[in-house]
Amino acid sequence: MPDIILHHYDFSPFAEKIRLVLGFKGLSWRSVVIPSFMPKPDLVALTGGYRNTPVLQIGADVYCDTRVIARTIERLHPTPTLFPGDAGMTAAIEAWAERDLFWPVARYVSGINAERMPAELHVDRAAMLGKRSPSLPRLKAVAERSLGVVQAQIFQVDAMLADGRPYLLADGPGLADIAVYHGLWFLDALPIDCSEQLKPYPNIRAWMARIAAIGHGQSTDMTARAALDSAAVASPAPVGASHPADYDPPLGTHVAIGPENYRTDAVEGELVLLDRDEIAVRRLDCPLGDVVVHFPRVGYGIGMPAA
Repeated sequence: MPDIILHHYDFSPFAEKIRLVLGFKGLSWRSVVIPSFMPKPDLVALTGGYRNTPVLQIGADVYCDTRVIARTIERLHPTPTLFPGDAGMTAAIEAWAERDLFWPVARYVSGINAERMPAELHVDRAAMLGKRSPSLPRLKAVAERSLGVVQAQIFQVDAMLADGRPYLLADGPGLADIAVYHGLWFLDALPIDCSEQLKPYPNIRAWMARIAAIGHGQSTDMTARAALDSAAVASPAPVGASHPADYDPPLGTHVAIGPENYRTDAVEGELVLLDRDEIAVRRLDCPLGDVVVHFPRVGYGIGMPAA
């Protein structure tokens, strides 16, 4: 099997989610550090337009969004499983954690650290969300308004652990734990530590220590150029069977795939896989040769390329 290559940067919470998944699986992987804001020329050359972090690359297959990344790693390396409890409950907790828990934490921590971060980062994130470039006072005000929601969501995590269980859904950790953890991890990922919000919650702190102890596996550095070269000399793996819905476009259609909640360039290509969980397109006219880019079904739209 080709190397597992993770394109990421150190303070990305969603990259931390996948670093922990790789550690949980005991995997060795190659680390390509990418910029935290645009431009990201090497990443975009690989994906065809997708710019969010992280991106997983295995040869000439490129996986975008942590939902499809985590499940691809599970499929290729099923032991130990990321789904030790109910798979449906895992997906529900993951969705809650990455919407209701993560975004208030992100707004709070980013606002508290607004003066410590590059101005370009704030402009980049605002543009990605379709908002105007924020001022420092506005970022601070958003942080203040977010704190009450952050505290309410932390209380919910504590309620999940109130009976003394070591992990959320089973006797061992799984994707549900990692998904909840990485949002709380962001509280002290930036220069100004905001983790004092966790001090009243010993159960959460003990649980987080258990998740952190999973580690990140074994990583070795790789240049972006070497990652692109590895895609150019590889061929995509065979895709599985498609199970499209009634009104989905047929396989072989030239489509454009993009996230529904962000303003980023869509990835164009030939539709080669479409089922309940995943969309994959083969990029056309890619300088790297034959590259297939994968997305989760939920949260991504299938459109027609602009004329």
